[in-house]
Amino acid sequence: MAGLDMLRGSALTGVRVDAPAHRVTLGLRLERAGGPADYTLVLEGVTDFSYFDESADPWPQPLVTAVASHHDPDSMRLDFGIAREGAGLTVTCGKAVLRRSGPHSSERG
Repeated sequence: MAGLDMLRGSALTGVRVDAPAHRVTLGLRLERAGGPADYTLVLEGVTDFSYFDESADPWPQPLVTAVASHHDPDSMRLDFGIAREGAGLTVTCGKAVLRRSGPHSSERG
């Protein structure tokens, strides 16, 4: 998903898992020259969600270092690398919607 490439370097500000609704929401903040921009990435139709880390210590700076998407006919898998050795998030979902907070436009995937 091309729109997600822009999230590299953003800080993960929160994760909300709504298991009954099969929805995962990621809060992300991207530092820009004109000031920070906050985004919400809503993943719908989630069939798998996991995060992994080789350490149980909190992530002091959860920066997204990589975003990769793998598409199947009915779903997509999104892999997020975190700026910490052996850490990341993986979500398999049917739809991804990226929204910028505030009165700005939305991007859909």
